[in-house]
Amino acid sequence: MVDILTQLSELFAATAMILVLVVYVLLNRKNKQLELQLAQAQAQNKQLQDEQQKLQKQFVEFRTGSINLGQKVADMTQLSQHFDDRLNELENTDADSRLYSRANKLVQLGAGINELMEECELPKAEAELMMALQAKIAAGKGSMPPLRLEDEE
Repeated sequence: MVDILTQLSELFAATAMILVLVVYVLLNRKNKQLELQLAQAQAQNKQLQDEQQKLQKQFVEFRTGSINLGQKVADMTQLSQHFDDRLNELENTDADSRLYSRANKLVQLGAGINELMEECELPKAEAELMMALQAKIAAGKGSMPPLRLEDEE
């Protein structure tokens, strides 16, 4: 009976050893899988961090460009307002310009040379020139050139 108990205990020990060995092999495989997954996750994390840094740099560049563009727009708006004010000032103070504009309107309404000379105080040669220009425009062969004023500094 002692032999049977000894054999059973040896069988039990052998079975336990095999079971421990199987568990060890399974745990070892699982550990390798987890290490592989960890390495893949770390590589993906590194890639995402690199992409994040690139996007942060682009964002800073866009923000800086946007700020600079906003400043330039503000400067251009201010300059445009200055030019508008200056043009209005010149249009309101330039008597010759008003006279020629009035003469042009009178010619368009059908005024004659004598009427231009009297109403706009133009010399005969200028009145004739205004009439000739208006006739050319009416015939479709040209257009009235814009009045150009030199900017006073």
